[in-house]
Amino acid sequence: MNQIDSPFGRFNLLPLHHHPKSPQQAWSAADDLLLKEIAKAEPVPERVLIVNDLHGALGTCLHHWRPFSWNDSYSSKLALQQNLRRNQLSFSADHFLESTDIPDGQFDAVLIRIPKTLSLLEYQLTALRPLLTPQTRIIGAGMVKHLSKSMVQCFERCLGHTTTSLAVRKARLIHTQFDPELKPAAPQPVRYDIPGTGLELLNYANVFSQQKLDMGTRFLLEHFPPVDGLEHILDLGCGNGALACYAGRKNPAAMLSLLDDSWLALKSARESLELNGLKNPCEFIASDGLDGFEDQVDLILCNPPFHEGNRLDSNIAMRMFKGSKRCLKENGKLVVVGNRHLNYHQSLKPHFKDVDLTASNPKFVILTASRPR
Repeated sequence: MNQIDSPFGRFNLLPLHHHPKSPQQAWSAADDLLLKEIAKAEPVPERVLIVNDLHGALGTCLHHWRPFSWNDSYSSKLALQQNLRRNQLSFSADHFLESTDIPDGQFDAVLIRIPKTLSLLEYQLTALRPLLTPQTRIIGAGMVKHLSKSMVQCFERCLGHTTTSLAVRKARLIHTQFDPELKPAAPQPVRYDIPGTGLELLNYANVFSQQKLDMGTRFLLEHFPPVDGLEHILDLGCGNGALACYAGRKNPAAMLSLLDDSWLALKSARESLELNGLKNPCEFIASDGLDGFEDQVDLILCNPPFHEGNRLDSNIAMRMFKGSKRCLKENGKLVVVGNRHLNYHQSLKPHFKDVDLTASNPKFVILTASRPR
């Protein structure tokens, strides 16, 4: 189940946080279809760029081509490293590029796993234009249920003439011929106010709450915990930094640590704090966990994600809760907002002796956890 038979060989692949009982694989039919398609390329492309390689399946199978990988997910970087090691292959740090960096030079082939959000796809396609020539092989891949008409149109609008393949095992390819004459406008970050706070947020592509503040964060701001006198506040899964901005406004002396899996989220958060003139000492960390914060933090604020790509995944929140208990000072607290149906109260109990309901409405609950077990 964990071995992919690709045109380039057999490889052992696992998701980053694999559980032996989980049916999740590190690749999909879309990865398989994309690998079979690029294997037909003649001549073999010399410079290859892989975009959005979620679990490192493409980068591992194509390792002998020394591809570049461009991604907005720190955990995807870790997954690629893990799967390369699993197959006794080396990871080239200079061949992995964060989403906020643009690769150098032109490429013979660009292989794109279609992301969940249209905003990220548009950001990536417009950023790729200087790296392409009419001879570049551009292939997108995704599962049919996740491919919208607007995504195909985005390829056409941003890059050039686009066609789609027939579906194979519920996956489909997108083929695009680069048109250097097109002049698509690069997407700009979105700015909006947090009503009643005097704060403004800035959002780059792929960041949660793209057009307006989400209801969960809004609810937490209405029932915000006291932060006076606290030395160190951590915004876990910070997104655009809404919670950190509010905490920094309330306590200008507090150290703010902002953590997220997305480099575009961290860029959004950094610029949101600057936009609001906050002078708190800050650090912005691409992270899949909470390593390095043992017994340091007074307050952790968290609105956990419950999706990984297009897949529902409660394990992200579970890892956040488990990691939080290591980071808090003796009297520190974790404050979580979440949808009522996610039942975070039960998920927190194995890790904290005290889990209190701070506020609730028909859709959301705010929980305060303290006294780590």
